[in-house]
Formats: sequence, structure tokens, C-alpha cells
Amino acid sequence: MKNILSKIFHFSIVNAPPKVKSSFLQKFGESLNIEWLKTDDFYEAIFYLEDIEHIARFDSAGELLNLKKNLPIQSTPQHIKDKAAEHGELMNVIEIREDEIVGYELIVRDETLIRFSLLLNEKGGLLQKSKL
Repeated sequence: MKNILSKIFHFSIVNAPPKVKSSFLQKFGESLNIEWLKTDDFYEAIFYLEDIEHIARFDSAGELLNLKKNLPIQSTPQHIKDKAAEHGELMNVIEIREDEIVGYELIVRDETLIRFSLLLNEKGGLLQKSKL
């Protein structure tokens, strides 16, 4: 299955270089179930920290570029929940950080059960909406 997904999404499962691993351990040392992927010139670590899934993207020098955190819906800021409600039922929330919160990726489902991906800025402004 991983081989099929890697062909579809153009990533490969790798062993990250020492600089990248060292940077990861400094920032996320208590992580569990770490899986490394390589996409283009970046390394992504998919891992669990405090029972929440995260994806950290690093450059080849070990610099953390961004962090995505799968938020429990009950932990989602109210202004983001409110914006999602304008488009349907909130199904999934991912917080995106680049030093600070820069946005949210949401999956919502409308009354006809059609799912949409929403990209919001940190204040809840809609940047993009696409049908899934």
C-alpha cells in the first residue's frame, strides 16, 4: 500500500540525514511512530506527540519549515469553527505553523454530504475552497 501511495503522491519513504534527524529530536524528542518521507527537496516526519498526529517539514540542512498538527475538533478555535459552519459540518482540522499559526486546512461536509477542503488564514479568512 505504501508503494502505491508513494507513486500517486510522489514521495519516497526514506531514512532522513543526520542533520534533519538531530533537528527533529531537538524539537520533538518525545515523539512516537515516526515515519520519514522525502518529497522534492524536503523531508517530512509524520509522528505522534501527546496522542496527536503531526507532520513536520524540514529542508536538507535540518531547518524546520512548517508544522502541521491534526487538531481535535473540540480544540479548534471558535472563529475557525464559525467559518467552517458557513460551509457545512466540520470533519477535520489541521493547524499550520511557520514559527506561529499561519492557517488552517479544514474538511467540511455540506447538507448533501459533498466534502470540501477549505484553506483559512489564522483569522479565519477563506483563502481557498475546493471540492474533494
